[in-house]
Amino acid sequence: MQKSTQSYFSIFLCFLVLSFFTFGCRLQDDHEPTGIKTLASGLGSLAPEGWKLYDTVSRFTPRNLYEKINGRAEFYLAYDMVDMTFAGFENGKDASRFVDISIYDMGTPTHAFGVFSAEKSQEGQSLKLGRDAYRNGANYFVWKGRYYIQIISSDTAEDLQKMGMDLAHRTAALVSDSGESVWGLDALPAENRVPGSERYFLVDAMGLAFMKDTYMAQYRIKGTTVSVFLSRRGSPAEAAKAIAGWLEHANRYGKDVKQSTIEGMDLTSYAMGKNYDVFFKKGRLIAGVSAAEDRKIALEASVDLWKKLPEQ
Repeated sequence: MQKSTQSYFSIFLCFLVLSFFTFGCRLQDDHEPTGIKTLASGLGSLAPEGWKLYDTVSRFTPRNLYEKINGRAEFYLAYDMVDMTFAGFENGKDASRFVDISIYDMGTPTHAFGVFSAEKSQEGQSLKLGRDAYRNGANYFVWKGRYYIQIISSDTAEDLQKMGMDLAHRTAALVSDSGESVWGLDALPAENRVPGSERYFLVDAMGLAFMKDTYMAQYRIKGTTVSVFLSRRGSPAEAAKAIAGWLEHANRYGKDVKQSTIEGMDLTSYAMGKNYDVFFKKGRLIAGVSAAEDRKIALEASVDLWKKLPEQ
């Protein structure tokens, strides 16, 4: 009798554990803003009238993304992509006409902005969708929170342009936006900034290995355009290490390296080809100006930037 009681108790305990696990999983799915299954189901149902899903909705992870976009996967992985959900639609009467939709979950709004900004076309037509969006022919690109959406069409015919616009809105509605801010977009001065010129690089900004977590933007100053860069490090000591990297780079590849103190600010300037670069450290921030036509303008722009940057 005692053995039977123990058996029943063991079965009851297993049932409780299984029930708790199942409930926990359901609870997690219910609270997930954009669950994988929900996203796949929603994406698969977007086929316009007369079009059909030509394969199943697919999910790609960092491990197998190359299977879908071989040769381009490293770009997204450099921004710590979480996964990509893909669906392709073809015209029911003409299989050569297609629309492909890719939703990249980049983990954070900052990383999503990074891939969106790096791929942004200067010829694109800006759209009011998500946090930022643009179209190029019948192709649409959307940044919304931690997600980057691409809608690529087989041709630029007017019907595909209209369909792409509709799909862009419907696809964007499938994903949520936490509202988390992107620090660098707020920290970069708004005055004289060229709209749409902002970029974010998680690693290797300007091709420099020591420049990570870097924001860049174009500014119009005294009739010319310069590039401004800004990076935030974990501590002033980390920032000082990056500045040492800048100085080594300037001495090795630049010319006429000069260190100046203006209004108590320590600045380093140097010539790079026909242009001038300036860099400085402010607390745990590294910032400066590049590609300026004149050293004086580069220094003046850097002093103005220093004054406008937040204390860190």
